[in-house]
Amino acid sequence: MAIHPTAIISPRAEVDSSASIGPYCVIDGDVRIGAKCKLFQQVYVTGWTEIGAGCVLHPGVIVGHEPQDTKYKGERSYCRIGKDNIIREYVTIHRGSGEDTETVIGDRCFLLGGSHVAHNCVVGSDVTLINLTMLAGHVELQDRVTIGGSAGIHQFVRIGELAMVRGNSSVVMDVPPFALTNKDGRIVGVNRVGLKRSGFGQVELDEIRESYRTLYRSGLGFSEAIRIVSARVKTDAGQRLAAFLQADSKRGFAGPSRGK
Repeated sequence: MAIHPTAIISPRAEVDSSASIGPYCVIDGDVRIGAKCKLFQQVYVTGWTEIGAGCVLHPGVIVGHEPQDTKYKGERSYCRIGKDNIIREYVTIHRGSGEDTETVIGDRCFLLGGSHVAHNCVVGSDVTLINLTMLAGHVELQDRVTIGGSAGIHQFVRIGELAMVRGNSSVVMDVPPFALTNKDGRIVGVNRVGLKRSGFGQVELDEIRESYRTLYRSGLGFSEAIRIVSARVKTDAGQRLAAFLQADSKRGFAGPSRGK
């Protein structure tokens, strides 16, 4: 294990022997760091935090610190990070707020510089947060979501798989899977390029596009449109879309873009 002599590691921490800990890092408390992780200089990991194998934490990253929540009173809560994530400069990921709650990051995510993941967020795998993305508390991102730079995501918002959120935007309502949003967080269409790059076949693409026409261009009430889409879809992708639409939503669903 390569540990720089200026690093400070708590005796309660468990650091795999193959991990690399850079200058002036602080690993404080009941932290577990997996195999072949690399921490560049001045990384701070604290709390009840687990970091999976193969993660790379760049300078200034803070993981597992106390949530920015006035209700938090020091109770035990967790931050769990999966495998092979790249976490760039000055990203902050806070642990859960509330006894035994957690903030979770999946595998193979790419969190660019200055991004913030607040308490109780659940981030899936293969997610990309472009620079200065801000996730408020209790946000859920499904797999392969991309959030553009400086976008702000309201607390309790859900964003479905393979959705792409425009940079410098504000998202205050749920974004269904496979969607593209505009600067107002409203739906402008289907993430066709992302779907093709992810190997979706023509039958799935056609079903998703037809589902979005029903949801956003048919003039139907949204509840009725969800009922029709859910009854009609046959592919796995379509059924995942229907499941997202039928699940509980605290914020409601983003509407269609205005105008053309």
